[in-house]
Amino acid sequence: MVVVLVDAMGWTLAGRDPAFAPRLAERRPLATVLGFSSGALPTAFTGRRAEEHGRWLMYRRAGPDGVFRDLAWLRWLPARVRQSARLTRWLERRVGRSVRGYFNLYEVPRGELHEFDLPEREDIFTPGGLPCESLWDVLERRGIAWRGWNWRTPESSARAECLAELERGRHDFLFLYSAVLDAHLHREGSRGASVRASLAEWSAWLDAAATAAARGGREAWLYLCSDHGMVDVHAAVDVMGRLRGLPWRRGRDYLAFFDSTMARFWWRAPRARDAVLAALAAEPRGRWLAGADLAREGAAFADARYGEDVFLLEPGALMVPSYMGGSPVAAMHGYDPGHPDMAGLLASTRPLPADVTHLAQLRGFLERELDALAAAASHGQGAA
Repeated sequence: MVVVLVDAMGWTLAGRDPAFAPRLAERRPLATVLGFSSGALPTAFTGRRAEEHGRWLMYRRAGPDGVFRDLAWLRWLPARVRQSARLTRWLERRVGRSVRGYFNLYEVPRGELHEFDLPEREDIFTPGGLPCESLWDVLERRGIAWRGWNWRTPESSARAECLAELERGRHDFLFLYSAVLDAHLHREGSRGASVRASLAEWSAWLDAAATAAARGGREAWLYLCSDHGMVDVHAAVDVMGRLRGLPWRRGRDYLAFFDSTMARFWWRAPRARDAVLAALAAEPRGRWLAGADLAREGAAFADARYGEDVFLLEPGALMVPSYMGGSPVAAMHGYDPGHPDMAGLLASTRPLPADVTHLAQLRGFLERELDALAAAASHGQGAA
């Protein structure tokens, strides 16, 4: 089994080229979750909703053990020092000593870091890296010989190493994750030259994987999937600007975190909540999420760790500026999962059951394929 998860390779994007990955004849859209890869990947690996595995967005409200809890003194530094590259490098080294998961400081105001926390402390691509059982735990428990590559390995190196392992034939399960296409899409949009080149590379690599496995004396069962799609950006929305004229101040009257497509709030003054809700309700390119919306998307956290109220932009609208950066990008995700361009992809050389339609069902599907692999091996059908 060779499972390739290409971040942001959406159903719409992959379907534009009829010659893409012809070897993977079985394919369908894979509904995603509300949010970003920080929540989507744990859902894919565990088969559980965000409110169950605890991972939704990269930043949450700080608890007593927050990784930034000792950094309140940063707010007293001069503004030019707080956001300097030198301080950022120091912070990255400091946080990296205790956080093994992926994180980025982006443009989060350094003077507000102590108010937030990074939920992803462990490596989610390894056994024990998530609070509940994951696919990686299952592989270890079953004693399956496997190897994986993720964002820590350059894409070209990971692909070459995976082909070499296929020729050696020592593993029953190989997993390869890449976020390079995601970066190309953000920079160029869905019709960019680098995006088209990346799709062509993956299409050719899947053929090479089948050939490499055959040289190793085995048949490769190939699976290509993604955690979400991407929407081309058509508008910039200054959410922070709408709040600037209010008499209520961030930090004093409320706490806020501004992701690229959503703004999240924790309240310290009830009247501040009323004013902010009214101000953003007047923004035509976004809406407040009701409790029922969050419950439907599996993100209704009882302790409101990711926000007491959440404002979501419409697909294609980008929050500029935001804590994710002050410059526009060509494409973004993190919108309503119902938008057709937000759907991920599931493709395979193997038949796909009709009931596998959502990212949360990916783990269960792959576990059943592991059972089928074992059965094929016991009947001498070429798989170990």
